[in-house]
Amino acid sequence: MSTSADRGDLMKSQYDDMLSGGAFDFLTITVSPECDVLCETGQDGCCNNTNKEAQSPGHSRTVNARRRWKLLAKALRHDSSEDDPILKFNLIELDRACDEKDENIYVYRLADRYRLKIRLIGERPWTATELMGFNNTGNICVWPSEEALAYYVLSRLNIFENTDVLELGGGMTCLAGLVLAKYGNPSFVHVTDGNDLSIKNVEKSLHLNKFNCTIKTSVLKWESVSNNQASFHADRARYQFILSADCLFFDESRSHLIDTIWMFLADSGVALITAPRRGNTLVHFLNECVAKGFYYDMLNCYNDAIWNKHLELIRIEGYDENIHYPLLIRMYKKDFDLRHC
Repeated sequence: MSTSADRGDLMKSQYDDMLSGGAFDFLTITVSPECDVLCETGQDGCCNNTNKEAQSPGHSRTVNARRRWKLLAKALRHDSSEDDPILKFNLIELDRACDEKDENIYVYRLADRYRLKIRLIGERPWTATELMGFNNTGNICVWPSEEALAYYVLSRLNIFENTDVLELGGGMTCLAGLVLAKYGNPSFVHVTDGNDLSIKNVEKSLHLNKFNCTIKTSVLKWESVSNNQASFHADRARYQFILSADCLFFDESRSHLIDTIWMFLADSGVALITAPRRGNTLVHFLNECVAKGFYYDMLNCYNDAIWNKHLELIRIEGYDENIHYPLLIRMYKKDFDLRHC
């Protein structure tokens, strides 16, 4: 069995190869082309069976793998050149906050109506160990699933009124939790990540905004929760909603995430998760959820802005909805109709 140190050494070696231009053969071999078909529930008359013209699977895998790894390589090189637009939906406009001394503070604008100040970690010479520690890739940029979850939350603010909400794996911005706390009316929002650097950064963002509720941030490692299923945990079954964006791609943490959601979700609560299919990753996650006792439904079209951007991007070479388009999964402990949400 490989140890964490072994995996860290392997990832560092792969990054070194990537920076020297020799990793793309490795990427072509390891990126899975498989995509299982799941039962999906449509909403608001949107089509759930959008397909684009077939293209070479090998070509598509190589292009997409290169895009994501190129962005991580840029972080390792301390490269500040423009990000690849395919990796983000670019539905969030941001400018530096001129009234703040810290040059890493930005004003985020969503849907032309919502604004909040977010501190980014900023440019720094990242190491492979930092990026691949506790999924620290969330410190590099805002990924499409984060944009999608934030937009979904803003379009459904009424369902969160007077509820307690937990965000898991929020990265350096905890974007969905912060926009909800500022523009919704929940009772309490707790934003978390397993990385200390992320949480220290989020703490600074909390001081930049006025919120409509009590908001708290803390480090939460899913493995520690999963290994200590104490019946008397203070927040056990507390949260009516749990939010999480793009946290499914590490196989070794999948069961820990599911255990964490199960522990903290109220019996009548709903977990809202955005993530692309990414080969069999989503299938494996949902299968484990069902084995745990969860029910779920999955929406392909759940927000007009996200869907329209998807329809725009499918015409661009290199865009693959299997890898890039975030689906919305709603998980709950009881079998009941969630269409009212």
